[in-house]
Amino acid sequence: MINYIIRSILGFIGLVFLQVLILNEVSLFNGWSQPYLYIYFLIMLPVNIPDRFILFIGFFTGLIIDLFTHTPGIHTSASLTLVFVRPYLIKAIRPREGFTSAIPSINAFGASKFFVYAGLLTLVHHVWLFILLYFDTGLFFIAIGHALLSAPFTLILIYLLQYFNMGNRKSYHYGL
Repeated sequence: MINYIIRSILGFIGLVFLQVLILNEVSLFNGWSQPYLYIYFLIMLPVNIPDRFILFIGFFTGLIIDLFTHTPGIHTSASLTLVFVRPYLIKAIRPREGFTSAIPSINAFGASKFFVYAGLLTLVHHVWLFILLYFDTGLFFIAIGHALLSAPFTLILIYLLQYFNMGNRKSYHYGL
């Protein structure tokens, strides 16, 4: 258990640095699409974490990204929205016999359920994030456009990390 916690903390630090130093500088389609891979940490948290604790983790994750990107509360709010929706989505896709692992993955959920799980959480996060970013200008449809173009980009990176980790089972879920 201690080994898992240490790996999770190192994975979190790696994802934050990857997001802040590299991915925040990446944009496709003339700035319409930007990946937010730090949400991989929130998506891959074990399914049996108590709701209060996962809200704290979501708040802390968003706060760290907000501090590095100078976005006052936007990533915090989007991360909290993601972790708030997460337990309901897990209940909706949970098979009757349960998951094969407490950690969400393609192996534990199956490819189609993991796609639905990760895709919907990514979309929820991105829609809320971009609505908050464009809130003061009233550009609702621009925000939705950014979210719809950024979510697949982020989801592709999540799948790449998943497939990278499939061969390395001892690294749990980060591969960083």
